[in-house]
Amino acid sequence: MKNKISLISLAIIALSSFAIAQGPTWTSNKIEPYNGYDYELWNQNGAGSVNMKLTGDNGSGANAKGGTFEATWSGTENVLFRSGKKFKNNETVSSVGNITVDFEATWSSSDNVKMLGVYGWGYFASGAQPSGFSDQIEYYIIQDRGSYNSATSGTNCKEKGGATIDGIAYKFTECDRINQPMLTGDGNFKQYFSYPTSTSSHRQKGLITVSKHFEEWAKAGMSMNKLYEVAMKVESYTGASRNSNGSAKVTKNLLTIGGSLPPNGGDTEEPIPPIEIEVCPDYKTSYCGGSSVFDANTISAPSGGSCVFIKDFEVIQPSLSSTVSINGIENTCGDDWEDCLYNEKPEPVHGGYYVYVASGSSINDYEDNGWQSIELGVPDCSVTPEALQVSQANLFGIRSLKGGILQINTKSPTRVELFDLQGNKVAEYSVLGSQKIQVHLHKGVYIAKANRQSLVFKLN
Repeated sequence: MKNKISLISLAIIALSSFAIAQGPTWTSNKIEPYNGYDYELWNQNGAGSVNMKLTGDNGSGANAKGGTFEATWSGTENVLFRSGKKFKNNETVSSVGNITVDFEATWSSSDNVKMLGVYGWGYFASGAQPSGFSDQIEYYIIQDRGSYNSATSGTNCKEKGGATIDGIAYKFTECDRINQPMLTGDGNFKQYFSYPTSTSSHRQKGLITVSKHFEEWAKAGMSMNKLYEVAMKVESYTGASRNSNGSAKVTKNLLTIGGSLPPNGGDTEEPIPPIEIEVCPDYKTSYCGGSSVFDANTISAPSGGSCVFIKDFEVIQPSLSSTVSINGIENTCGDDWEDCLYNEKPEPVHGGYYVYVASGSSINDYEDNGWQSIELGVPDCSVTPEALQVSQANLFGIRSLKGGILQINTKSPTRVELFDLQGNKVAEYSVLGSQKIQVHLHKGVYIAKANRQSLVFKLN
């Protein structure tokens, strides 16, 4: 009997431990820290039924998930589920450091006034609030929403510009809330919104560089001084009809505040590997008309449908009824290059010329005048036409993470520009010291420029 009692006791203890590990479940308004994150459930007027299960960890370790939660609701007026950090030491937007949120969520709701994204409150600087309004500011960085856009359909909403942040084009608006719930009872306050310009940019996972929104808001005249809160939030609103029903699972919510990266971009144990390029990745489509045949460093004139690379030439003349393109520029005049519509050779690409017989059969061999003084060469794709060099000064670092995320570190706030290997600028970002950025570029090799230095990296 004693052994049986011991086994039963151990089972009860094990079940109790498991329940504690899963976190508490809330069914009414509550604010409380759990595993290092500040959670809040707010259900206006206590309408309907709500359920918020805290599932998060402290955001550390290889498999960290951060301030996660699960929620269900029905018959509510306005309900907010959120997890993040509430600031208690008069931190300001400028003093708190860089803020990012790496999130992933699934959710559904019967109403159309619903939002998923970063949410919080801040304050105007002392005496800077508009006349008739509190110093409190409610802000939203919308990632996904219903058909109703609160950023444009609210009271007295005004467009305040926009910016591309984390690879997403956002618009900014400032709206009024009159005699509505705020941090200290009901009152008048301002709302700040960032929302994706295109609904195709709505998402349920990714990296949000919160500090970049604060920076761009300030440029647009949407200033904010002290911070009260930054959190990942799920919201549903139906108002007096109380007919909302929904559920949500936030399975990743990693909030990062402040900190800096090592010079190589954030991981000293796994340095960025050297980049090796055998041939330029886009020669077939850009310079060889999609040819599947490419023979570099050859003296043989290309025939129909083939492409070669040479360092220099004197004459390249198409055969009759043939078309030859050189670095993507067609020559159909049937005479020497100098007598064609193009009076000068095209600019060299990758240190030379891609010669492609686009149509017809071959280069003209009549009296040996169609393929003359050919100097051999191989394409050089290690630098752009502007001869950008890899930085050794470590003035900034960049590292490619999984999922199209770049981790960038600079000594101070600066603008980082990204170029492809042909020297075309494909993106640019304002970086606040240390930042993770979601980019929307094809995988491949790129060059980053900042502080008059350059780094070659491979986007995973």
